Amino acid sequence: MPSKDAKRTNARERIIDAAMAIVFEDGARKLSLDAVAERAGVSKGGLLYHFKSKSDLLKGMVARHIAILEDAVAAAHAEIAKDNKPNALIRAYLQAVFVEICTKKKPHTGLLAAIAEEPELLAPVRAHNTRLVAELRAASETPDLAQVALLAVEGSWHMRLFDISPFDDAALKRQFDALTELLANPPANPPARRDEEQPS
Repeated sequence: MPSKDAKRTNARERIIDAAMAIVFEDGARKLSLDAVAERAGVSKGGLLYHFKSKSDLLKGMVARHIAILEDAVAAAHAEIAKDNKPNALIRAYLQAVFVEICTKKKPHTGLLAAIAEEPELLAPVRAHNTRLVAELRAASETPDLAQVALLAVEGSWHMRLFDISPFDDAALKRQFDALTELLANPPANPPARRDEEQPS
């Protein structure tokens, strides 16, 4: 029998799932605590036990986005690093993001909801991105190339997020494959390392 803590965790995750489904299907403007409670199959009081306000729920959705990405990158890195080729971490990031934007049909609706409702709730994403850049530069044999790759993949992801991308899945795969190959086999004389160019 599941423990009380496990039941609470399951209920919390189910509530976040419901919130993301509402934003994906009906748009961020339709996100309300009443709608989420109904969709998740919990009482309004049950929802408020886990999330004291809509802002708290949005924070949970943003945290879910970060956790999903971090877990996906870690899993990809564990496999990719086995080839002992350069720039394993950024190659893992490219693979994880490609899976998110090309094989999963639901975008990260938590981000869309936060942008629409309370842009300041994206502060954890900014902090995550700052850490990510530092980690990529530290772990990469060609840090400037890794940073260019990060900018390219983030641009592709955000075009998909806002449904403004002119590239289909096949085109994105070709581009990601080419970039991954370049990272695994970088030029013999890459530009000098410039750590001072990290974002402040």
